[in-house]
Amino acid sequence: MVNWQDPQVIEDWSAVLINITFIILGLFAWSYIHSCQIERALLRRQLPFRWQMVSYLTGRTFFLVTVIISAVTSIAIPPYTDCHYLLKFLVFSNNIVVACTSTNLVIRTWTVWKANYFVCAFMALAAFGHWFTLMLNSKETQISSSLPSVGLCGFVIVNPAYSAATTVYTTIFDFVLLKLAIFGHWRSSSLSLFTIIRTQDIILYLIVLLASVVPSIFSWLNFNYIMNVFFAWPATCVMTIASSYAVIPAFTTPPTIHRTPVRGPLDITPTTVEKPNVRIAPLNE
Repeated sequence: MVNWQDPQVIEDWSAVLINITFIILGLFAWSYIHSCQIERALLRRQLPFRWQMVSYLTGRTFFLVTVIISAVTSIAIPPYTDCHYLLKFLVFSNNIVVACTSTNLVIRTWTVWKANYFVCAFMALAAFGHWFTLMLNSKETQISSSLPSVGLCGFVIVNPAYSAATTVYTTIFDFVLLKLAIFGHWRSSSLSLFTIIRTQDIILYLIVLLASVVPSIFSWLNFNYIMNVFFAWPATCVMTIASSYAVIPAFTTPPTIHRTPVRGPLDITPTTVEKPNVRIAPLNE
């Protein structure tokens, strides 16, 4: 039986977490380079900016900066670095990214339910609650000033109750968005369920949901402060990539223009105007 509170076990898993950080950096950098068509189109003014792009751009940028800082500080701590504020920023940034991943799914689902104000209001309130719980989790997270023997800048001690509540909220919220997306496409088309899942990026919703389940489980188990956040990095990376691909069609699809037909009087008279048969004389006559 593994003693998860053993300092040697914590040190070993800390070293594994450092290696995983570099793997995540390489994976996300590769994904970012191959999926930055939105950023290129905005810089070249080939795509107009929309408010729906805020969570997409914010989540990708924050996660890229966060994973780069984590990788750099795991190699060597720069001089005059305030580890407390640095780790506080990393916790805050990671929670921002998690909130943006679910917001991306809300925006994609919004395009399906935009005619139903009740569903849209529900998604907006649920998204606001998600952001609130994540910000509260950032506030309750503690930073230890003691340095582990592996040479880290410090380590994060999350509140198990707040962390578990936040991860469970994220999992339930992503599951509800998955159900809404499937039902929304199903009710508005005659396609089969398998076709909807295959053609409407539902598999990306499922990836985000499954990625959010693993941190929820380990937050509830509360082995130690390393295992509480060990799967947060890989899960956030997968959720960011999948949700980014899911929300891109909402930017590239042109907005729908609704035209209201104008009904004329109910008569059978022709609408064309009969012109008299009058010859127009030339100007020189």
